Amino acid sequence: MVFLHHHLPALSVLSLATLTGCAGLVLGTLSTLLAGRRAILSAQAAASSLFVIHFLCLEARTGTLMCLLGLVQMAVRFPERRSRRLNALFAATVPAALAVAVLTWQGPMSALSASGFILATLGRWQSAVAPMRLFFLSATLVGAGHNALAGSLFGLGSDAMALAGHGWSLWRLRAGRRSARHHAQRQAMMRHRALVAA
Repeated sequence: MVFLHHHLPALSVLSLATLTGCAGLVLGTLSTLLAGRRAILSAQAAASSLFVIHFLCLEARTGTLMCLLGLVQMAVRFPERRSRRLNALFAATVPAALAVAVLTWQGPMSALSASGFILATLGRWQSAVAPMRLFFLSATLVGAGHNALAGSLFGLGSDAMALAGHGWSLWRLRAGRRSARHHAQRQAMMRHRALVAA
């Protein structure tokens, strides 16, 4: 009984870290497969909410606060039209992230978290999905370093799935553009032949 009483809090924290990490991994992966900007941001916001709790359980202070700042950014960038105040709030998250990194300094872990946050910020600022994904891909690579140092297996799993998902979505987008260009060239050639034949 004394053993259970002593270890029960640790087990409950471990299970909370596991549950939120697993759910965050699933939602983070889903965000890489969605096509629309707002759908991507919604899935990312849900995943970030879960990773706030996950990193809190792992005592990764910088990662926890960066996820919270990311939630502010996603809320601001969600509407299609944004006021100057919303844009100013979005911009204010960058110096806030740098301040968080300094105040919660945990060495390279904090530096990687801040760098990943800035790359993700550039991604969230984009209006088009393709450049958004490229910045998210870069942010994921840097964020993987933070997750490795924080000891977050779910964070690393999410990073691996995000890299695969963003890579596949970018390839699919490029293949779709190439196919559309090829189709347009074919149509133009057929119209030219019809004019020559007439």
